[in-house]
Amino acid sequence: MGSTMCKCGHTDRRPSAPGLAPASLLRMIVTPAVREYLDATLHPPDPLLAEMQALGARERIPILDAQSGALLHVLARATGARRIVEVGTAIGVSTLHLARALPAGGELVSFEIDDGRHAAAERYLERAHLAARLDLRLQDARAGLAELQPPFDLAFIDGVKAEYEEYLTLVVPLLRSGGLVAVDNVLMSGTVAENRSDGHWSEQQIATARAFNARLLDHPELIATITPVGDGIALAAKR
Repeated sequence: MGSTMCKCGHTDRRPSAPGLAPASLLRMIVTPAVREYLDATLHPPDPLLAEMQALGARERIPILDAQSGALLHVLARATGARRIVEVGTAIGVSTLHLARALPAGGELVSFEIDDGRHAAAERYLERAHLAARLDLRLQDARAGLAELQPPFDLAFIDGVKAEYEEYLTLVVPLLRSGGLVAVDNVLMSGTVAENRSDGHWSEQQIATARAFNARLLDHPELIATITPVGDGIALAAKR
């Protein structure tokens, strides 16, 4: 039986599946038929992305699922983002989707606290010829965000789940009016909606997520919604 350490520091003891990233081992929010259909609509990953996905599956590293990655890429394009900030680089899968949407001269600042994953991301993104657009920082995002100067067009939060409220507090002032923040794992395999543990996400984690979602949806500076893409992605535009 395999185990997955997610960015919140919680271990998933579910059986591993060959060729699947850890995110895909979680109980799906959508029905199997919908998931199968959505997966069939995706273009196959290019060799570099496929290699990153394989590493995620092999080493049990939490990486962004393909549907969520496609959504981030579209959002970055749709907003015309030139400056993006990301909390939680991991090995660079989400970073790759976002950076590929940037125009020439665009910038993406990404924070990671695990030195091994940070180094892997640097290697992969160098091979993707995206290094000129990237500022990859081995730094706690709470300290790093406080050092940044606005405006940013898009922010993606996928770091330590217990710290989401702190990230949001620091991110909102960085966004321009009309800027977008996307937040991953807000439904936690559906447990946030059911309000009960599934053995992976704890009761405390679920309660924290529900409180965060409520704050995000009621934030006076944001217009927000929650989508069932991937493990749940919240989207909020700054007023």
